[in-house]
Amino acid sequence: MNWKSAMKHLVFFREKPLVFLATAKGFFRSIILRQNVLRTVDLAVTYNCHYKCEYCSAFLLKREGKPVLTVEQIKKIWEQASVLGAMHVNLTGGEPLTRDIDELCQIIKNFHPERTLVSMVTNSTLVTKEKLEKLKKAGLDTLQLSIESLDPEINDRIRGVKGVTQKTMEAFRFAKELGLNVCLSAVACHDNQKELEGLSKFAKKENVFLLLNTASSVGKWQGKSETKMVEKDAELFEEFMKQSHVRSDTSFNFSGRSGCPGGKERIHITAYGDVITCPLVQVSYGNVLEEPLQAIHKRMNSMPFIKKYSRLCKHSFDSEYYQQICKPAEEIKNPPLSAFSHPNIKDID
Repeated sequence: MNWKSAMKHLVFFREKPLVFLATAKGFFRSIILRQNVLRTVDLAVTYNCHYKCEYCSAFLLKREGKPVLTVEQIKKIWEQASVLGAMHVNLTGGEPLTRDIDELCQIIKNFHPERTLVSMVTNSTLVTKEKLEKLKKAGLDTLQLSIESLDPEINDRIRGVKGVTQKTMEAFRFAKELGLNVCLSAVACHDNQKELEGLSKFAKKENVFLLLNTASSVGKWQGKSETKMVEKDAELFEEFMKQSHVRSDTSFNFSGRSGCPGGKERIHITAYGDVITCPLVQVSYGNVLEEPLQAIHKRMNSMPFIKKYSRLCKHSFDSEYYQQICKPAEEIKNPPLSAFSHPNIKDID
């Protein structure tokens, strides 16, 4: 574990002693009691989005006309997640701000922000200072801004919409002015080191975090293996991770070891209630509208390929995991693929 980075992350606990206590309890339950403790829930609140990102995978999960989770359903889901140890929720999509702002605020209030870290990912286009003020008042802690390059031509091309870089920088200024934690979010793929270096230098200068997500051949990048990182890219990725202001989903776990938390400490819940390990591995282990989250989490933790330790993201760097688990889900028309129907998942209860 990068302890310098860990100390820098204490900013997230600012004025939140109950969250700090919940985190300490999570470490104790995981390391000392050897329990399976949930830490983070990525929660999709919509799949509506007006961007055309060249690597998008979320669009595969969208079902036209199907109702998304209601405010009350999300409240009940979080009550279950909290019992399992969750102390961080990340609102995602789609673009969360395409959902009614008052609904978003109520969703955040229902997380009990005094004892929960609440973050939200946005593409920035719909961000206004007034909306951020409402969200912060409701309890939002951190704003994650999706950006792939400081070069507007490159970033706008990847996002598929002109002018998005300017909007992202505007949202960045608003968030900092309001005292929100800010985290830039980028995809690390083959041969984009120059862009990541620029973002890293900018993040360090502005005293914010840079979150690196690893590329996978899913969604619009399905079959494009040239986008995935090779061994040299992975080495450069790990060099980035040594910087205290750079983080990834593998950075910190209750287990005390850096590594893939998917299905163990971190889960993703789709806008329709399916529980998957992460948005890039579209295999569902159950739906929270049909059975308790505790039962689904227990099921996930009984899977050998989920329990197996992996220092880096499995969907990106473990070729056997990708071929055996991820690929079958990419070959069906309407993911996520139920684990009960998965050709390579056996003995599932």
